[in-house]
Amino acid sequence: MSNPTPEGRVPECLLPPKGKSVGVRDIQAAMDTLPLKTLPRGLLPKRNRYYQPPKMLLGYTVNNDWVDSMAKEHNLVAQGINDEGNLCGDYLQTRQNVLKFVAKEAGVTSFVPAMSAIYDWLLTLMSSYGDKPAGNPTDADIDKLQLYLKKAEPPKWYLSALHWKWGMELRLVEHYSMFANTRCESYTKDVG
Repeated sequence: MSNPTPEGRVPECLLPPKGKSVGVRDIQAAMDTLPLKTLPRGLLPKRNRYYQPPKMLLGYTVNNDWVDSMAKEHNLVAQGINDEGNLCGDYLQTRQNVLKFVAKEAGVTSFVPAMSAIYDWLLTLMSSYGDKPAGNPTDADIDKLQLYLKKAEPPKWYLSALHWKWGMELRLVEHYSMFANTRCESYTKDVG
């Protein structure tokens, strides 16, 4: 498993901009530098301080094609009805179905991974802000997930697409505001 224990120095491109403004020093260089194998201590949030580092996420990258193929191959696609009364795919529920299915098939019992936005999608195990998916990942379960996903390396640290900059905001809970405009009531299909 990738060591979530903070060590090493923060890459210069991920340091805060001079003058405590929001952002990072060089976002393009940061994208070229990521992912990180270990999380530097300087990227952990500080108690009782308003100026905080960006949120870093530990996980494995996946893309929409992978989510779609898993959903279709294992009959996990959730259906809903839009405002016109037509059937539509409920992507959020489908994604949850895939996550539960992957955890179950991998034999993971301590947690169900979350899905987070980065430049693609990240099967998220935990964040630098301490928020975790449902449960508390054990090393053994992270190893099982790595095997199931056929990933050659342990999970790595990525910059969150939603909370990617230094600033004076609290980032306590991962949320997916980009999907707030979904206009589809879902017929949930729980994979158990």
